[in-house]
Amino acid sequence: MKRTLPLLFALLCALSVAAQVPVCVRDSSIIQSGALLAPAPYTDQAPDYNLADACIDHAYNQSVTVNVPATFQGIPITTVSIATTGAISDLPAGLTYACDPPNCVFPAGSLGCIVLYGTPNNTNIAPDTFDLGITATVNTPFGGLPVQFPGQLAPGSHYYLALKSSACLVGTYDLGNQFTLLKNAPNPFSSQTVIIAESQVADEFFFEVFDMLGQRMHQQTLRMEVGRNEFTFEAGNLANGAYFYTLSNKNGKAVRQLMVAK
Repeated sequence: MKRTLPLLFALLCALSVAAQVPVCVRDSSIIQSGALLAPAPYTDQAPDYNLADACIDHAYNQSVTVNVPATFQGIPITTVSIATTGAISDLPAGLTYACDPPNCVFPAGSLGCIVLYGTPNNTNIAPDTFDLGITATVNTPFGGLPVQFPGQLAPGSHYYLALKSSACLVGTYDLGNQFTLLKNAPNPFSSQTVIIAESQVADEFFFEVFDMLGQRMHQQTLRMEVGRNEFTFEAGNLANGAYFYTLSNKNGKAVRQLMVAK
């Protein structure tokens, strides 16, 4: 019994930490574009900071989709992997990352996912810009090849993350400053549910529904007006189970979960 209690405590602690990791949302449009990562890095030709801004003392999460190629320099790839800790350099203090799949091993021809998350703390100096780098291993039938992104794989590219003070607008990463309410009802639902979004901005939004493996099941463009917006989502041929939906615009992406129970 004395040995069981510490083990139980350790398990509960591990589950508590795991529960804090946000859902990693894949951007399946990367398949059509053929890009290696989404969001895209900064280049001289496309000088955009595509990672959502972070704010000191405010929770942050940003999903990064990895489009794993089938070959590297003409050599067949089996997997691309990164270490589960320490593979991303120059993260602001307070931020970390997790992968989907959790072991951070992405098979060739798949869409891997890395989520940056946490709360930047006041040991950082803001405003500041962080130039992130990813160290990975390209695994082939002949062994592993260490690579770095953007540097080695995309010279002249940068994965910039802008850090702002605690007084900055919260929610550029999850649209918190644009929606005062975002939910669907009923939830769970059998045939249809109503998405309710109380928006503080008028804009075009992209609505997507994904299964828990990140496969996109539905997409459409919606016009949101200031105030309460409602639209219906039909379950159609979706099987019973958990899904998540996103509403995104140029300022970020909001993620919520829905349940189908027919």
